Amino acid sequence: MGEHISIAKAARLLGIDRHELCDRLCRAGIEGFEGAVDLDALKAIAPKLNVNDPKVSERLRLIRQTARRRQAVAVPRKAEFELQDELDKMHNKWLVERKKAQEYSAFLDLLVDELGHWQASENKAQAQFAIEFSAWICRQFDKGSKQAKSPRTKMRGLFV
Repeated sequence: MGEHISIAKAARLLGIDRHELCDRLCRAGIEGFEGAVDLDALKAIAPKLNVNDPKVSERLRLIRQTARRRQAVAVPRKAEFELQDELDKMHNKWLVERKKAQEYSAFLDLLVDELGHWQASENKAQAQFAIEFSAWICRQFDKGSKQAKSPRTKMRGLFV
């Protein structure tokens, strides 16, 4: 067996993605071992690869200098009961948020019904306010704005 080069380094030298090089190697029937491949076999599918070229050897040197060693990090595994506790907490939070959403929905339904009654009011100011307020609400929903400016300035003089 000849000299070996890592697949990642070979891909960088060729200027292609590592996965693309792996696909090419598989299609050519070239097997790697522990992330490295035989240099002569690699040259068979990538004749442009010349590690003796001064540009390539300089690039290899730079890659080796700037390569970071990955530290093995053991991902802490949680026990089944800890995962179940987290799931239960998330579920309870979701239930609280769902209840809030249902309450907001019921409040909006009540508000819409009340605005409908106000729009048919004998009090012209109240009817006009209800129409303008309904239009403002519709615009806010159309915009998708969650931080709409409050129309309280219009409300102040109408219902004293």
